[in-house]
Amino acid sequence: MKKISFLIISFQFFTLSLMAQEMVEGIVAVIGDKAILKSEVEQQYLQLRASDVTNSNLRCEVMEELMFQKLLSHHAEVDSLVVTDDEVNDAIDQRIEYFISQIGSEKKLEEYFDKSISQIREEFQTIFREQRLAQRMESKITSNLKVTPQDVLKFYNKIPKDSLPIFPEEIYLSQLVVYPLVEESERERITKKLTGFKQRVQNGEDFSFLASLYSDDPGSSKNGGDLGFMKKGKLVPKFESVAFRLQEGELSDVVETKFGFHLIQMVKRRGQEFNVRHILIKPKISSKSVENAKAKLDSIIQFMAKDTLSFEQLAIKYSEDESKNNGGRIVNTQTGSSSFVLEELEFSVSSTIDGLKEGEYSKPTVFVSFDGRKGCRIINVDRIIEEHKASLKEDYDRIQSVALQEMKVTVLDEWKKDILKETYTDIKEDFDCVWKDNWKK
Repeated sequence: MKKISFLIISFQFFTLSLMAQEMVEGIVAVIGDKAILKSEVEQQYLQLRASDVTNSNLRCEVMEELMFQKLLSHHAEVDSLVVTDDEVNDAIDQRIEYFISQIGSEKKLEEYFDKSISQIREEFQTIFREQRLAQRMESKITSNLKVTPQDVLKFYNKIPKDSLPIFPEEIYLSQLVVYPLVEESERERITKKLTGFKQRVQNGEDFSFLASLYSDDPGSSKNGGDLGFMKKGKLVPKFESVAFRLQEGELSDVVETKFGFHLIQMVKRRGQEFNVRHILIKPKISSKSVENAKAKLDSIIQFMAKDTLSFEQLAIKYSEDESKNNGGRIVNTQTGSSSFVLEELEFSVSSTIDGLKEGEYSKPTVFVSFDGRKGCRIINVDRIIEEHKASLKEDYDRIQSVALQEMKVTVLDEWKKDILKETYTDIKEDFDCVWKDNWKK
């Protein structure tokens, strides 16, 4: 089922629009408030059938995986998990850029879809947002899982020696990140705007109302900018330093952090805890600033070209991302290790390193970080391990990852069974499937 899930995500972008035009439309299932169209099932089935012609149950597997993805995205929204517009737009843009590189030009891509680039972007907003929401929910469910050495040994020993898995090619990556600078004119614009909000609050307007209208923080704006009670050490240092010095009801001056520019109001103190509201304005990054960041990366990497510093040393010295603390190594959020199989890489990463060999690095590319910031980075291919039979001595990290993945599957299955008891489901066309889980109630 995990293979089916990956392929669904891989194929969904490029085939939905084209194939949906040739199929009878209709809703085959509703999970929570998410509908599954017949065209979604059929397009994935036809794509996968080409590589799995012997699987007579393939359509049912596709249908059930789509229902699970809808279940995850529905409960992500119920739990108020957030996917930013920047994340969605960046993912769509990168996918479009990749397919343009494959098909030859924007014009050819538009002809293929019979749509303009802007129409393609618009059409796939919902798809990409739901994919990211499903990923967020899956991460929330499994984020606290830990695998001990005893768990790894137990998992390895229960595998028959003649059935030890063949590990696919594995890759280790590092990155060097530079964030574009905010231009002074943009800083002045935002400062003026937030100073205006401060004056309006001092003149009697409601801070919460202004935050709900104007704040760029999707998580708190719907609550009037309220962050709830926090202990010291939970927020970025500069924000927290200013906030903790405020008296109840007092407003700060404009505070700049890595997330943008803030106006903060102290709501209440409670011992070492405090409750504040804020209005966040994210700066617009100019194309000139992005090009300057790319040029800075190019100049930094010259130290490596001259054999004076390694990529790891450059990342530690110059990178502006938290990954600098471990030499720039990119961590696999699914496993917690530094290794990836290709299907675990985000598209923005896999497309950037496409064609690179061990020891080679990419050109500077634009990306959006997990916290929604636009940055530029160079990715280095640290190591590539070819496909081979598993060995506990040589492949401890991989076996640990597989053991963790098995644990995640178990936890996700348990979550699915429990959450289905309280989730509305309506299977309108079941393709004569026998479901693994209780989707029909």
